[in-house]
Amino acid sequence: MTDEQELRRRIGQLLVFGFDGLTVPDHVVDLIRTHYLGNIILFSRNVSTKEQLIALTSHLQDLARENGQSLPLTISADQENGIVRRLPEEIPVFPGNMALGATHSPQDVHRSGVLTGRLLFKLGINFNLAPVLDVNNNPANPVIGVRSFGDLAETVAEFGVQFIQGLQSQGIIACGKHFPGHGDTNVDSHLDLPTIAHDRPRLESVELVPFKAAIKAGIDSIMTAHVVFPAVEPEQIPATLSYRVLTELLRHELGFAGVLTTDCLEMNAISETVGVGAGAVQALKAGADMVMVSHRLDRQMAAIDAIFKAVRGGALSESRIDEAFQRVQALKAKRLGTSRQEEWDPLMREAKATQVSLSGNAVTALRVTPASRPTKEGLKKVAVLVDETTPLMVAAGRGGHNPLLKNALEAVFPGVPVQEFLFPSIFDGQSEVQLFPMLAQYDAVLAGINGTRNARYLAFVNALAERPIRQATLLLRSPYDAVTVEGVPNLYALYENTPWMAEAAIRALFGEEAKGRLPVHISEDFPRGHQS
Repeated sequence: MTDEQELRRRIGQLLVFGFDGLTVPDHVVDLIRTHYLGNIILFSRNVSTKEQLIALTSHLQDLARENGQSLPLTISADQENGIVRRLPEEIPVFPGNMALGATHSPQDVHRSGVLTGRLLFKLGINFNLAPVLDVNNNPANPVIGVRSFGDLAETVAEFGVQFIQGLQSQGIIACGKHFPGHGDTNVDSHLDLPTIAHDRPRLESVELVPFKAAIKAGIDSIMTAHVVFPAVEPEQIPATLSYRVLTELLRHELGFAGVLTTDCLEMNAISETVGVGAGAVQALKAGADMVMVSHRLDRQMAAIDAIFKAVRGGALSESRIDEAFQRVQALKAKRLGTSRQEEWDPLMREAKATQVSLSGNAVTALRVTPASRPTKEGLKKVAVLVDETTPLMVAAGRGGHNPLLKNALEAVFPGVPVQEFLFPSIFDGQSEVQLFPMLAQYDAVLAGINGTRNARYLAFVNALAERPIRQATLLLRSPYDAVTVEGVPNLYALYENTPWMAEAAIRALFGEEAKGRLPVHISEDFPRGHQS
């Protein structure tokens, strides 16, 4: 192998690339063969069934092995659970972080980590880009929110460590994100470059606490945040590209010796500022070991070329490449390559039972008013109010109308007719005055809340609360939305618009115990730990 080939081989082991499709495209075959690509990231676009996913991950590993890679590829995915998940729909996965926070049970979090690890291992995904270690202390955060365990640093630290240990016990690389903390922003770094202006003592007492705990617990990897932290980096440089943040703070001060990966460099915070190629070089200079380019081949090639030219031109030292290469290889050797057999059927049964159990432990009754609470006795028809303007979280994907509550009701009460009322479309043919008597004819009226954009809908739900109708309001994602409907009877927090949490909420509404307690402070009426 020539010196150039050896350098390209080492650079290839620092790259994390994604692609479109359910099978391996030709250009990815070429990236593995010619550029020694050592790491793949998968998204929902790469996944249909468990059989397809196993075939895909197996083919990728075969390609690496056939082309001389002595250690397996890392194949990663954002299986945070909850609203950010990448596994086939047929596989039962688990409530996400804030729902787990509502269980107030470290044991539940550990169970989730272990079973998530077993499922990933079976599917050939060996690197989980989870858990989120951000402390969500900003109710307006558009990118973290319910992806966080809560708003207390100590809770996020404790629960994060439980999830990490669960994953790593199953041979899965865990990755804490987004260092040094993305929880107190009101800007999504997929779309722009946020700044967190807190002073260093505040960062020490909040944002850094979970990362310190994760490092102490032996976390395999950490992901950087595309966020500016002036208290650490006085220049307008995001953490991903900052030597002061990645090397001086994370490596030297906090003592992290594992693999440091960037978040995707195609997010606007990087791609629309310094650019992907220059960003890849800067991230490596700053101390990152892996650079992630999840989507476009032209940007992936730009990163390869920029890194190679920077080394050949002396702007990026070979010793920095070698340090990162050795770190990645050491992690692969430590965590990957083991094999074990586990039967699908018992694993799926255990996963489903755990999904139901954790969901029941998480759903939270914020207010219960027996006089207007729906009952299952005499339940003949149900109305569901649907807000059509729900916000999209970029990391979660999936937009558009989702008949979540209708499906959940039909699962829990098969045969009971459910009618959806879509807002604002309903106002094209009906006024509020006409809607109230129509809804009074139903045995139960359930209103789903997911976001605050639709002011007329929220006003309607609040007005409905004053009517003698058996009703409940379900917060389908953010519990902070409670402030928009504080006066309604029978208010429940689900923390995520997932089928398992919706079904748990329906069961709780109609008689089962809602065991969860709020993991965040919302208002005087709904303080942290609240349970009706």
